[in-house]
Amino acid sequence: MTKSSPPCTTIIHRPHGDLSGYRLVCDRASRVVVHAFPMSALAAVSASGLLAAPGTYIMTDGRVAYVGESARVSRRLADHSTDPSKIFARDAFVVGGCDGSMFDKSLALDFQFRLTRQAVDCGAVTVAKGLNPVQPQMTAADASTHDRIYADALRLLQDAGCRIFQSVDGQPVGPQEQSPPGQNCPDADDNGPMTVGVTTTPLGAGEFELRYLGLWARGYWAGDRFIVAALSEVRSQTNGSVDAITRARREELFSAGVLSEIPGVADRRRLTVAVAFPSTSIAAKTVCGAHTPGKWTPVSPRAVWLAP
Repeated sequence: MTKSSPPCTTIIHRPHGDLSGYRLVCDRASRVVVHAFPMSALAAVSASGLLAAPGTYIMTDGRVAYVGESARVSRRLADHSTDPSKIFARDAFVVGGCDGSMFDKSLALDFQFRLTRQAVDCGAVTVAKGLNPVQPQMTAADASTHDRIYADALRLLQDAGCRIFQSVDGQPVGPQEQSPPGQNCPDADDNGPMTVGVTTTPLGAGEFELRYLGLWARGYWAGDRFIVAALSEVRSQTNGSVDAITRARREELFSAGVLSEIPGVADRRRLTVAVAFPSTSIAAKTVCGAHTPGKWTPVSPRAVWLAP
């Protein structure tokens, strides 16, 4: 809140009495509420009928976040809880309407769009996207109403412990555009050597590459996640033997807007961002669109110094 914000009162109700369990966060002057709970408590919260209404939800571990919306949030969160690609989901925050003033589809979709954009702009977490959220069409009157509800929602999310929309000193904490050292600088050393084959992986991480039917991809481990690096290739075709989970992952990847066409090549696309997977096997199946693709093999350092 800024200094110009009026005083307000937030009520945090714990109907189950557990300090680390389910909390209902509300303000009697607002029509929006936030349900906050660890994903481990999803079954108990759903059984209580607390998430049966439409709403927008956030799943996060403080480093990665996913924003979605559903007419029945409890069922959608249950689906996510069995999805290996959502293994990061530790806490859930559900934004919905208070009794007698439930969200409609337009409001839930609008909040999914706004919260996703806000999280990306803030840069405090990596935003995992499924279908890229699009702002729904609405009248100016509806938009102004949504603005007021959204301001309340952000405040209640903050009070509920959702920190992914915080910024540092009012500035986004994500990467800022900066000129690389020496660029456009008259004192830059133009006589230094060029090195081909240097690693782009984090310090201490080994690189792996995958080749399959002309496809090439590179990756590395980061903690317990296997990262397929940007500029890796993704096969366009999906084999008939591929299981339903891999098909769903590929559909999500192709719908995320992170694959670019390769001029003159029809059977592959190129990743414009890095993508994290739970394992090398899942990464290979998703990238290759095959049930038994080739394996990731270690890449030996082979930097070549080219004299000026």
